[in-house]
Amino acid sequence: MNKNVLFSYIQFLRLLPADLLYVSSPERKTIDSDLSRVLEEIPCSHTGVGALNYSLLYVKPFRNVFYYRTERSTVLRHISRWFVRPLDTIEIHGRIGGGFRIYHNYAVIHPYTAGERFTVHQGATIGLGHAMPGHPEIQDPVFGDDVQIHTNAIVFGGIRVGSRVEIGAGAVVNKDVPDDCLVVGNPMRIIDRSGSARKAAAAEK
Repeated sequence: MNKNVLFSYIQFLRLLPADLLYVSSPERKTIDSDLSRVLEEIPCSHTGVGALNYSLLYVKPFRNVFYYRTERSTVLRHISRWFVRPLDTIEIHGRIGGGFRIYHNYAVIHPYTAGERFTVHQGATIGLGHAMPGHPEIQDPVFGDDVQIHTNAIVFGGIRVGSRVEIGAGAVVNKDVPDDCLVVGNPMRIIDRSGSARKAAAAEK
């Protein structure tokens, strides 16, 4: 048998459990939203089985996102994880909206909730701290939409981080952050971007 044919056959068998998991998942639409975030760096123009397979093989952090989305499945998920292993250096918990993207291979991501298009870079740590005032059950951060957390940033405790917020590399964030802000430094410093955001919105009208 031709080596290329044999290799293709092995890859097909290796990815088949993930493909079946994908097409049968009630979270397929959300997985497609996650996949759309990696299309710019893979040779696929649209979401689907082809983009899924390429991403699972060559965009390793996506494996963890995929298995996070399919955690309610049992048999197929366990079989797929055996053939295409997730990274042990990425942890994901909490409720995260579609368009979730992780860059690089190390992160601890434990929000209480996070909105759409949540982006996390290398070495970021998100997790447990003081409880949110009036909500003792919330001890992890709550994020809005379009939040980006850069390299080695730390965000912890029951705090609210608004939408369209960027948390700079190495920042330590343990207090509420309003919408349209950049957060830098330790101790944290909030740079309000709402004025420029309003100008941009007005220019689009």
